[in-house]
Amino acid sequence: MRGTDPDPVGRPSKVDHVVVSVRGLDEAISRWSRAGLAATPGGSHPTGTANALVRGPRDAYLELIDVVEESDHATAHAVRARPGPLTWAISVPDLETCRRRLLEFGLETGDPVGSSRVAPDGDTYVWETCEIAGHVLHPFVPFLIRWKSGMPRGPVDGPVISSLDLEVPDPLWLRELLVRCGLSPDESMAGIAAVTDGDLTVRLREGNAGVVAIDWAVAPPEPHVLLDGLVCNVRWQADPVGSMPHG
Repeated sequence: MRGTDPDPVGRPSKVDHVVVSVRGLDEAISRWSRAGLAATPGGSHPTGTANALVRGPRDAYLELIDVVEESDHATAHAVRARPGPLTWAISVPDLETCRRRLLEFGLETGDPVGSSRVAPDGDTYVWETCEIAGHVLHPFVPFLIRWKSGMPRGPVDGPVISSLDLEVPDPLWLRELLVRCGLSPDESMAGIAAVTDGDLTVRLREGNAGVVAIDWAVAPPEPHVLLDGLVCNVRWQADPVGSMPHG
């Protein structure tokens, strides 16, 4: 179930990434890497922030973000004010179609805003984002992203996100919102509101905290660990994605 319109460029919507605000990017890179979730520098943004990425050969990844220079940008303010899990994003192939579906659901969206990041190797990645119903960097309402010049996927042996757990006031409402964004209802777990993008499951339960846990399919040094306010569970699988080529 993906709404009424086919995806215009032949690819579905995907959970894109989870954003975690940290204090001291180098220290965070070391902390996550010691836990078996290798983080690598990602580059700088025009907002005065910089990031590091925990990623593997699938679409979804985790972004560690910190303010690295003086900035009055709203993103920099949010990163300073809210350490820990900050927000998350869904990648959509067609922003306008998704915005119309959300408007039919009673939710207005902001105008698309262009942004970019310069990677350490000099490559520049370009995208546009769109906030939903005025929720800027909201803990459980995702923002939309459409990549215009996207980065390649991570290492074949890198960490793979298999599922997310979110605490939200109204799980059924958010599930419908996510379906409008192109994800599919997941009926495999009785009594739990959930959606999937085909690779990754998002489980919704009552609360207000937003993203509270991530399951990773990697060989664990520890079965679970708390990192920057986020519970990271490891569900070990042998060769979880095989030799999947990069998109």
